[in-house]
Amino acid sequence: MRRPQLIAARAVVLVGAFALLAGCTSSSGDETGGVLTPSAAPSGWDAQELAGVKLSTPADWESYETEPPSGGGADVTAAGMKMPLGPDGAGGSVYVVTSGSPTRDAKASSANSRTVGEATLGAEDVVEEDLTWPGADAAAYLAYEADLPMPSGDDVRFRYETLTLDLPDGSQSIVTVVGPVSRYEETGQHDVLASVTVGD
Repeated sequence: MRRPQLIAARAVVLVGAFALLAGCTSSSGDETGGVLTPSAAPSGWDAQELAGVKLSTPADWESYETEPPSGGGADVTAAGMKMPLGPDGAGGSVYVVTSGSPTRDAKASSANSRTVGEATLGAEDVVEEDLTWPGADAAAYLAYEADLPMPSGDDVRFRYETLTLDLPDGSQSIVTVVGPVSRYEETGQHDVLASVTVGD
């Protein structure tokens, strides 16, 4: 994995890992309506199954090697897909972590992800919302932006969106998409998150 995508992927892993494993919590932020709605993927996208979660990605995205967060236990799985690098050398990805025995519910996990994002990445423009998601017992949404350093020495503004799902079997999946703000809509990353399905 090239450095810009590695930076983004490591940041996603860090936030996902803390959401599953860390002991701290935070209060929820301002709630807004309708920030993420389940929807079918655009025509021509490829269906994927990542760590037990089904979603779709643009046809030019590729899988990348990843491992579950350290200390997560034997019932934690992880998988990711990455998009091509842009002209600025910045890439993006979708990263899924699923735990068979989560330590907190979706709302608390999402709040913890916010705490970690603010502490480690300087997260700004934070949005949190409790959701109803098909196939899940509970769901929470988190979005924020952060500046990440590129090899050129310049910072690139990235957007993070996370959907945390409590599933009927007691497991929890955390799906995070991250990519440069300048191409976020163009590359369809919000649509990747909206395409998530769980259950039958």
